Amino acid sequence: MRLTLKHVAASAALLALGACAQLGAITPQPQRAPDAAPLANAPAYKPSPDYRPVLDEDMILIETVHGTIVIELNNDFAPTSAQRMREMARANFLDGEYFYRVIDGFVAQAGVQHDERMTDWPKLKNENDRSNSSANFTALGNGDLFSPSVGHSDDAFPMARDPFMGREWLLHCPGAVAMARDEDPDTGSTEFYIVLDAQRYLDRNLTVFGRVIDGFQYVQKLERGDRSIESGVIQAPRTGDKMLSVRVNADLPPNQRRAYDVMRPNRPAFDAFKTSKRVRNEAFFYRKPPEVLDICGFEAPVRRSN
Repeated sequence: MRLTLKHVAASAALLALGACAQLGAITPQPQRAPDAAPLANAPAYKPSPDYRPVLDEDMILIETVHGTIVIELNNDFAPTSAQRMREMARANFLDGEYFYRVIDGFVAQAGVQHDERMTDWPKLKNENDRSNSSANFTALGNGDLFSPSVGHSDDAFPMARDPFMGREWLLHCPGAVAMARDEDPDTGSTEFYIVLDAQRYLDRNLTVFGRVIDGFQYVQKLERGDRSIESGVIQAPRTGDKMLSVRVNADLPPNQRRAYDVMRPNRPAFDAFKTSKRVRNEAFFYRKPPEVLDICGFEAPVRRSN
């Protein structure tokens, strides 16, 4: 039997992303199917100044029965939380654990909730926001409902800035990866969640430390819980989907590593990409949409380079 930590309902009154339930016996799960092989006639990879490579040390690979979920860590905004994820991966701490709380349109939460092994992992001080930095910031170009200014960090993470407070923070857009906690802001430890749909009201309340750059379709395939029962904790005898392994890309043999490039926000190519999303002149649109972008309504382009 596994016990999970205290949680609160997923609503505007949400104070924590923990969970409280008693889960049943673990049931066997099939081995995951291999990812599709690259096309034999795929064009040769060519580096581009419009893209930056994702560092192997910053890439976490979560193997599930559905496929591989690839996360890029953000060392700039959340160095302590990003390092915790690396350390748990390198200790094989998350292997065999579950996405135990998955709520459609909200989040998919995973990790170790109530176990004597947790005593080896001290609570983390939150990294929910920080003072405005001198780092490059590429503004979205139109207003936002939740913040005076939104755009992208130099590494293409969606972010917000408030010149009056002098603070900046990462956003709860789809694919964001954040540290779960209890009511105390400084209680993140061994649980994390992936945002399934925009949850901007959680911004600055929890630490976003990464984002999914590939395999989000596999996150969407994770078994759901019932939101009305234990705030979405999957109930026994079901267990939710298992993390077969969690690895740092740098630790894999070179021939097994993933390689990705992300478009740089401060380049003309990114401006052109945003314009293509903002200005819809296609013949399909007989009623022209307003030329407004939602910061969570598109992602900086990512391409696989191997």
